[in-house]
Amino acid sequence: MDISVLKEKILENNYVPVILDEIGCHHISCKAGYVQCGNPDGDNQGAITVYLNEGLLTVDYTREIHSSSNLDTIDIFDLVQFFCSCTFYEAVRKVCNWCGINYYKDEYNDLPESLKFTKFISEMADDESSYEEMQPLKPIKENVLSYYFPAVNDFFLRDNISYSTQMLFEIGYDDVSNRITIPVRDEMGTLVGVKGRLFLKQEEMTEEEQRVKYIYLERCNRARILYGLYLSEKYIARTGYVYVVEAEKGVMQLWNMGIKNCVATCGKKISQYQINMLTRLSSHIIFCFDKDVTIDELNDIAYKFLDCIQISAIVDTENLLEEKESPTDNPDKFKQLIAKYTQVIKNGK
Repeated sequence: MDISVLKEKILENNYVPVILDEIGCHHISCKAGYVQCGNPDGDNQGAITVYLNEGLLTVDYTREIHSSSNLDTIDIFDLVQFFCSCTFYEAVRKVCNWCGINYYKDEYNDLPESLKFTKFISEMADDESSYEEMQPLKPIKENVLSYYFPAVNDFFLRDNISYSTQMLFEIGYDDVSNRITIPVRDEMGTLVGVKGRLFLKQEEMTEEEQRVKYIYLERCNRARILYGLYLSEKYIARTGYVYVVEAEKGVMQLWNMGIKNCVATCGKKISQYQINMLTRLSSHIIFCFDKDVTIDELNDIAYKFLDCIQISAIVDTENLLEEKESPTDNPDKFKQLIAKYTQVIKNGK
């Protein structure tokens, strides 16, 4: 669910007092256009003000609270993060549970047909949006994974993904399609898809097999996924920066190196939805895309982020990587690339 949509639901149903009560705030008082209360650990009965606007902008006059949106303002989710000592998406999960909101409810399907058409035209007219990105993620049942063998493999082992790391990411095998299976979980840890990698060596594949080397056995909207985020969010919060790779395998390779503050965009194309998610996660983003991504493409990506976000990227100017080699394939090369070939694409303000 878009965070903006979640905020709309909170406003429509007057859930702000519920959230403040769950945090432990006291003397909650609803005013015209805002709600006031005291901090859970303070005596000032008017220490917090939550404005009942679309941003649910929040002011705490007696506490210094960091904005997870990397703006100068904080919102009610920042308040939950602060007092519950949790990450952003943990705060979202708590709010949904407290308010009885279904995070996966398809708001688009609830609209009247006339409004659906208007919304579709409006969003398609926006150059930054696409029909694909509009499609919500839909949870799939966990027992789907029982259709596949929970088996580690030597293909990934040779690519520097240990058996234990494969087990952590629930790697399996589908004997029907002869594919390694990669479960895809969203930021909440909910199963939303399964990707399959053909169980053949690259040199053994026909041209057609190479074209479909990776396919979704259980489809999901990759434009709304940052692969690995449900595991890595706390490490991103701890370090203050995030490595962004293209492929799911890259996340596993970094975890195998002990680098856990990382996510994958599941392709070199990055959606506005993913940009919004990354902006919530960190003010310093380091892209570790394959070498076929040009500096112009990296500049285009950086331009889409808020000015306050620092964007860096690995740029292999000395051809350290081979033609088909990803930055994370070789641990020693990755360390060299980070140390010597990381360029600042955009300074955060």
